[in-house]
Amino acid sequence: MSSVQIKIDKSIRLEDIDSCYEELYNYIKKNIVIDLLIPRELNNYYLGLVPTLYQFAITWIRYDNSGKLMLDIEDPAETDFEKIYENELLFPLISLAWNKNEVFNRSGTINLRSYLRPKNIDLFSKMRAVKPLKGRKLLLTNFDHLPQDRGLLPCFEINQEFIKNESILNDSLTPGISEVLNYSKEVELQYSTVAKHLIGIVYELMKNTYEWAKDDSNQVQLDPNMRGVLIKFYKKKRNTFLEDFQNQKGLTEYFSSLVLKENSINELYFLELSVFDSGIGFVEKYKSLNNAKSYTDIEIVKKCMIKHNTSAKGLNKDDKGIGLDRILSILNEKGFLRIKTGTVCVYRNLISHKYQSVSNDDITGMELFDWNKNSNTDYTTYKNAEGSVITIIYPLSITLQNE
Repeated sequence: MSSVQIKIDKSIRLEDIDSCYEELYNYIKKNIVIDLLIPRELNNYYLGLVPTLYQFAITWIRYDNSGKLMLDIEDPAETDFEKIYENELLFPLISLAWNKNEVFNRSGTINLRSYLRPKNIDLFSKMRAVKPLKGRKLLLTNFDHLPQDRGLLPCFEINQEFIKNESILNDSLTPGISEVLNYSKEVELQYSTVAKHLIGIVYELMKNTYEWAKDDSNQVQLDPNMRGVLIKFYKKKRNTFLEDFQNQKGLTEYFSSLVLKENSINELYFLELSVFDSGIGFVEKYKSLNNAKSYTDIEIVKKCMIKHNTSAKGLNKDDKGIGLDRILSILNEKGFLRIKTGTVCVYRNLISHKYQSVSNDDITGMELFDWNKNSNTDYTTYKNAEGSVITIIYPLSITLQNE
């Protein structure tokens, strides 16, 4: 059977990904084999781009006629795999496609298994030890379709059970995050004041993937399947952020806020934290567990954000168990949240739209803004994306309201 190819260009930006979904679904309608070519490096890596590309690739993999995953190299014997594995896009996608699709060079003629296997083993060992990648980033990914010793990270799960509390997670992640933040004593000090909150965010979101993102709507384990977190440190001048995201009103409003405090050379310090999974997404999982026929997709996402609506009874009795509502509370007056799942892509600027507790039946009280329309009442119906990506911007220095 002949095949077509979708190419992810190294210059891709967040606003380009919608057109990738259009291309994918146009080919799916024709029921033809689709190969995916991914770049050996990206021009832009930040503010959710890489996890959003994971999600696109996950959507492609879930298509029955997904073909080869191809890496943009020609001769593997002349390729520095140590160097290209610094691109955090590669390892999760290679591991996800390893058995179902396999991985080839850009012409699709050379299977790269023998070249990639040593690097896969090395990188997974680094993840088990919570060691950062070059470029001030920490990638930690669970692969449910692999044997436990090669797929699950003990910082999150032990004996296939999620860790008991946040203190355990803090002990595991702190050395790795400290390496990511060793840019300056100032940054390390700023992190120390918010570490508890950020560990809480990772704990809640990764626990959610353990509870909701391993099975399909019939409780059958997904294969292949991954769940992970990507934490990155950035230092950039405010104007750079504003120029880079001039086409995204939500981000330009956020980075314009004077709550975000600049250092002596007019730089802003941030952590970007993304939690991603290749499950069936918020909407389909909620529908499989609840009588939700009367709710739209955006209403279901809003319900998932409300306290106690998605907690699994009996799991981790010592934790707070309030999920995404708690995340909003932690980010209140300082952070930014973006969610892409199913046909929904929304955000909330927690500086301009502060946290308010919402009762279970008050869907309209949960404010979320459409990524493209910047509206909290008019929402785009996007091409369906498998899995979920939650990206958070957390500033490492803010101006308090009473200063």
